[in-house]
Amino acid sequence: MSINLTPKPDLCFRSETARLLALNVAQIQTGMLDGENSIEQIGDSFQDLASFCLNMQNKSECPPELKQEAALMYQKVNGAIVAFQFYDRLAQRLDHVQKNLILLSEILSDNEKLDNPDDWQCLRTRIKSSYSIDSEVVMYEAVMNGATITEAIEIFKKELNTTSNDEAIELF
Repeated sequence: MSINLTPKPDLCFRSETARLLALNVAQIQTGMLDGENSIEQIGDSFQDLASFCLNMQNKSECPPELKQEAALMYQKVNGAIVAFQFYDRLAQRLDHVQKNLILLSEILSDNEKLDNPDDWQCLRTRIKSSYSIDSEVVMYEAVMNGATITEAIEIFKKELNTTSNDEAIELF
């Protein structure tokens, strides 16, 4: 397969930025697909382990020591399933980033939109309304109010720590 790498004569920073944003969106999307398949397989395996443990606990011919071990294993497997919530949150955030990069690319590649403050405000509104996790909204507000990336991440971490118990996500 031959790929033409000759620069285009109409190269400008906006069109190049839009192309690079598109490339990053594609990378995020393929990474999410890879992760989704792996997490689904792991989740299925853990569900099978949990079912096995429940079956062992319910068998009358099973010795009490084995039933206790199965109950303990069941608790640990359920704990692992809950721990997979990290992937659900990661997938949500990456989905938001992906969609936001596409919207930004659309503005950058259109001369009329690029110079229109209403289009930029619409982009900000769409980005903010896409967030489903409170800590994301707090981070958005911090950045839009001038916080550095480091400051925004610290603000995000604080918010995440105070709201993580309230933001239950069901994975399976």
